[in-house]
Order: sequence, then C-alpha cells, then structure tokens
Amino acid sequence: MLHTLLTLIFLTACLIQLCYAVFFALSKRRDNSDINASKIPTSIIICAKNEAKNLQQFLPFVLEQDYPKELFEVIVVNDQSTDETANVLAQFSAQYSNLKIITIAANAAKTLPGKKYALSQGIAAAKFDQLVLTDADCKPASKQWLSITNSNFQFPISKIKNSKIVLGYGAYEAHPGILNKFIRWETAHTCMQYASYATAGLPYMGVGRNLAYSKSLLKGLENDAEFQKIYSNTPSGDDDLLVCKIATKDNVILCLDKEAHTISVPQKIWATWWKQKTRHMSTGKYYPQRIKSLLGLYALSHCLYWFLGLFFVVMAFVTNPDCAFSLWDIDCVVLVPNYPTILILLMFFFRLVLYWSNAALWYKTLNEKKLLIFYPLGDLGWALYNVFLSPYIFWKNRQAWK
Repeated sequence: MLHTLLTLIFLTACLIQLCYAVFFALSKRRDNSDINASKIPTSIIICAKNEAKNLQQFLPFVLEQDYPKELFEVIVVNDQSTDETANVLAQFSAQYSNLKIITIAANAAKTLPGKKYALSQGIAAAKFDQLVLTDADCKPASKQWLSITNSNFQFPISKIKNSKIVLGYGAYEAHPGILNKFIRWETAHTCMQYASYATAGLPYMGVGRNLAYSKSLLKGLENDAEFQKIYSNTPSGDDDLLVCKIATKDNVILCLDKEAHTISVPQKIWATWWKQKTRHMSTGKYYPQRIKSLLGLYALSHCLYWFLGLFFVVMAFVTNPDCAFSLWDIDCVVLVPNYPTILILLMFFFRLVLYWSNAALWYKTLNEKKLLIFYPLGDLGWALYNVFLSPYIFWKNRQAWK
C-alpha cells in the first residue's frame, strides 16, 4: 500500500515536472536588441548605503557608458551612509557632469522601509521618463549596456511605444566554492522562471540590479491604497512587487543579451547569503494568486521528485529481492527485473537529463560558463533550499535592507 501511494505521488510529480520542462524549453530566448537604435534620454538610478568601496570600483563602468552624455544622467542616492560613500561620490561628481547625488540625512523620517525610500527619492529626482535601475555592488557587462537595454523600449511588442518594462539579467561574478556556484545556479534558474512567465504573458518579477521601466507607468500608484499597504509592508519588493503591479503582457520585454547583463559581487559567506535570501523570500506571499499557485506547484513537484526519487533509488539497491521497492523480484529461485521499480528509475533519470539539457540552453543564452556540470547538485540543493526557506514567506518581514 505504501509503495503504491509513494509511486503514484512520485509519478505525478514527474509528469508535472515534465510539463514545466516543456514550458521552460519553449520560452523565447532570442534577443530583440539593436545597438544602433536611436538613443532615448534616460535616468540611471543607484541606491547606495555604505557602498564606498563598491562605488569606487564599479560606478565608473556606469558613468562611462558608450552613450551620448547629454542623454543620460546617473543618480546615486546616498542612503544615510556612515562610511566614505559621500567623499567617493564627491570625487566622482567633480569628474562627471552627468552624475547627480541625492543625500538622505541621518535623521530623515523615512516613509518606506528598506531600499524603497531611497529609490523613491531617486525616481522623484529623475529628469527623464525612461528609468534604468542597477545596484552599487555591480557593474554593466559592457559599455553597450545602456544602449542595448534602451533599444528595447522601441521594440514594437504592442501599440504601446515607449511605456515599457525591460527585464534584464543580473549575473554574479564566478569564484571558487560551492556557495558561489549555487548562487549562480539559483540566479540563472530564477531568470529562467521569470523570463518564461513573462514570455507567456504572466510577468511577475524582475531584478532590481538590471531593470528598466518608464516613469510614466508609476503614475497613480501613490493613490492605490491596496498596493501601498503591501509595498510598505516589506523592505524587499522594489523590483518584483512593482513589476507585478505595473507589468502586463503588452508592456514587458526581455533583454538577455550578454552585453546588457550586469555583474554583481556575490555573497562569500553562507550566513550573509541566507540573511539576504530570507528577506527576499518574504515578498512571495504578495504575488497574484495565479502566479503563487504556478510557482508553488513547480516547487512542490520539484521537491517531491528529488526526495521520493532518491528514496526509490536507494531502496532499489538496498532492499532484499522480492521487496516492492527492490530492483529485483524472485521467480522461484531466479532473480528477474522488477519492472515497476525500473520504470520509476527511468523516470527519475529521464527528468534529470531533460532539465540538464534545458539548463544547457539557458546557460548559453545567459552566458553562464562552467556551471553545467554543477547542475544536478544545484537542482537538488534548490529542493532543500525551498524546504528551509518556505517558512520565511509567512514570517514577519524585516524592515532593514542593510
């Protein structure tokens, strides 16, 4: 009875996983960017809190984009920093005329938690309608980042012309170690999900380190009481909650060109990475119900596939012949294959190979190198990750972002 029940649950999980595999494989990964498109006046916004070292290292990559200087400004919001951030920005300001610095005083009364207040100040100070968001601890992958990103505002996905949302990819630097590989694995996997859903007309998130949208799309949000209640309830969500609210199938476009990526500094310690992920996970409860259901079904079937699948693999070889879980039956005194168990093992490895192959396509699109061999371990790690992180969806949100 137990064997039958577990078998039905496992096979159902596998079938659900196969459906998602087809969905991810068929999602559009081609790029629509045109580096020669006409240039659009743009405000780039960076929020920085105690980021002196990162600004010193990465801000020049943003300021020195191959883009007409009169057509873009870089707004850095110094969010109550206590390090040398102010001095670093002052030095850059003397060198770059298109750098605008907004300083939030130490005693300022913030009306939004986390990074959101700083972001709101940057948006309010922006003189152009087209906004491109990135972070202080990352750099553009090339000098064409802004040109390629902005060219997507002009791509005719609908009757809407420039009022669009461009979802980019925020990669991480490659370093030795399991944590770095898992961070990069999870980042690519997350992109595969939000890019696939956006392609299917169900956009639900982007990444704030590489996200662009029209300022005009934000009009009226300040009067949306329901959204403001949710938005002000968590320090995260400046990217995904906002995309959930303003994105539609007619105004979202993907920009996955490798030259339009941003590259961030990854966490190097498990504890700090965990702290970051628990904060980000808290926004998931605010997604639309349809999105939550689809994401939840995928994560649940993924966990069941791995936990039950590994259970069946181990039991197939450690149980005695003629046991329902064993790889062998006994026919009189002769060992014969246990075909139900063989079917289960074949399904387990078929699903793994299918997802591994699909990952190869996405890694090529996202320019993720030396990650494919890590895929099975990352996929198993994500099952454990979901089990241990899921409670944070329901716990009280932390209000600090640094």
